[in-house]
Amino acid sequence: MEPRIFPIHPPSAALFGKVLAASFAVTTAFFGVLTLALYAAIDPDGPVARVAAPVALGSSYVLMLIIFFSVFTWFYLSARRTDFVLLEGHLLIRNSAHGKHFTYDELKVEEARVVDLPAEPQYRPGGKIFAISAFFFRGGAFYLHNGEKAHVFYTGTPRAVYIPTHGSHALLLGPADPAVFLHALREVGATGRSPLPT
Repeated sequence: MEPRIFPIHPPSAALFGKVLAASFAVTTAFFGVLTLALYAAIDPDGPVARVAAPVALGSSYVLMLIIFFSVFTWFYLSARRTDFVLLEGHLLIRNSAHGKHFTYDELKVEEARVVDLPAEPQYRPGGKIFAISAFFFRGGAFYLHNGEKAHVFYTGTPRAVYIPTHGSHALLLGPADPAVFLHALREVGATGRSPLPT
């Protein structure tokens, strides 16, 4: 069987840009206040104010921007590179931080469905268990708002695919086309299960 690959719904580039802009603004404001407080406490004409303080503040400011921008950029790229692959025998979730795979026997494929998260907020991801979470992507293990544990790979779209499992965690996935993915999962899952023992 040829792998059937379903990319995640692309994360919002506009939201990513807003997150970077907000990080820049908050960091700049923090260091602005810190600079004013520091210069109010030291001799403005002394060597610390002329040399040491500008070097320390400037390098710390640049370092903080690099850290924030690097972390959010990694989250964004991790989201874009996430996809869901239907293989013979199992579902593979490819993600740089929290990739997973499940045999079709582990999934309750017949109970899987597309959920409308604005209308069914109980399926929205809530608190993290072990996951990465940014404004434009959630990946890893979460508690849903109904208290259920789930492996979530989702970029904030209104519709997602909810898949119950025989284990402790359900799946909440956000492919670009939830209905097409669900149809393919049911089709492949029905033929890819292990035969029942006789």
